[in-house]
Amino acid sequence: MKKEIIERISAIVGEEYISTRKDVLLTYASSASMAKEPVMPGAVVRPANATEISEILKIANEYKIDTTVRSGGTSLQGEVIPKPDGLVVELMRLKDIKLFKDLRSVRVGAGVTYGELDKFLSEHGLWVPITPESALACTIAGNTAVNGAGPGSSLFGCTGDLILGVEVVLPNSEIIQTGSETNPNAPGPFLRYAFGPDLTGLFIGSLGSLGVITSVSLKVFKRMEYFDYNTYGFDTPEQAERFLIEIRQWDVNAVFASIYEGPVLELFMEMLGDEYGIPPMEWPHRTVSMTIGRVRKDMLESDAKKAQELCKECGGWVLGVKELPRGEWNERLWTFVRASYVHGWHWRTLYHHQTPVNIHRSVEEITKVMDKYGFLGHTAGFFTDHASANMYPHLYFDPTDQEDEQKIVDAHDELAVTLYKTGAVPFKLAPFWKDKMEGTEKYMEFLKKIKDTIDPNGIMNRGVLGGI
Repeated sequence: MKKEIIERISAIVGEEYISTRKDVLLTYASSASMAKEPVMPGAVVRPANATEISEILKIANEYKIDTTVRSGGTSLQGEVIPKPDGLVVELMRLKDIKLFKDLRSVRVGAGVTYGELDKFLSEHGLWVPITPESALACTIAGNTAVNGAGPGSSLFGCTGDLILGVEVVLPNSEIIQTGSETNPNAPGPFLRYAFGPDLTGLFIGSLGSLGVITSVSLKVFKRMEYFDYNTYGFDTPEQAERFLIEIRQWDVNAVFASIYEGPVLELFMEMLGDEYGIPPMEWPHRTVSMTIGRVRKDMLESDAKKAQELCKECGGWVLGVKELPRGEWNERLWTFVRASYVHGWHWRTLYHHQTPVNIHRSVEEITKVMDKYGFLGHTAGFFTDHASANMYPHLYFDPTDQEDEQKIVDAHDELAVTLYKTGAVPFKLAPFWKDKMEGTEKYMEFLKKIKDTIDPNGIMNRGVLGGI
């Protein structure tokens, strides 16, 4: 990157907050994703606020510098991989947190992680109930940009369902605020759907391509203190899927409900069963692992009883293995995530949302592609609010074997097409979905018009949003 560019950016943020050192650039060349090769940027800058970011983007537009936004770097589908010799704008210095207790909301800077926010809110008996698996490193702003999900989503939906507004620096350097805080006289964030169209939603799931989210305002809730952990077995996929639907129909407060194939749980438990304290057992064809949460004990007892009744009505039985959902919830699945790495292989994933009655269709398509290409893999999923399930297949490969890795790339591309044809929709509109979604051409054209309008020089996370 040209010396004059570095000097101009340095004048904005200070010399200590911009770097072209190779060891630093290497750190920002990759993310938690195993789906993309590392790419060395030309410089990394760590601004302190939206004003500094705005000034940096003016320079990026002047020189037409490819710019990638990054916070915690926990992305799993390559969204934060920079362009060669590009500029990485890292947001971890934006650490402000302001609680609006009477409004039941909080505003957080783009560098605040879920772990930091949870520690802050716990002192007030509050929480943000959706927690991604990478909570200790993942930021709220980063998770907003991917509209993430995780433990808590079975009741509260995806991250976007909690958001009341965002402050964003557009690619053209303009700074805007959405939601009720658009009114500078507002007492704080209290309404997302204000001032006409839902512009907040434009940036949720935008993968950093439509602007730099510098702060997020979101709902907070009274912290739940009472939980019931249980597992439920079923002979057929349809029975398990019906159970999940009935749980929602009867307003059972399932904060996290996961669904597993028997072989998948056997794979996990071979590695982690002792750590969880679960003895070897033959898992049923489908297992639902569920945590029910309530702020009142009497309500919890009622929900737990109803869940067992619904299980039996759907043709299942109560397994009673409480250690599994307890571990999922209390450790927020970090143990299962670690299970994906301990064998030394790498993996690709293709996150997607599926309807509850179609969960088995995702499993069928993933199994087909595994059999066709001959590799190890699995899929599992969890319920995400009203009528969807977040499915996350893992396709394993040996990173030292180029032929093995290419096989996974080919299978991954094929799977994007076949999953889409089952009616599934992308969880993140990552580049993997480009040209795989027949019938969305007009939608993608419209999305490109929006991108071109607010990013006329095409500098911001180019190509990340479905290839746009």
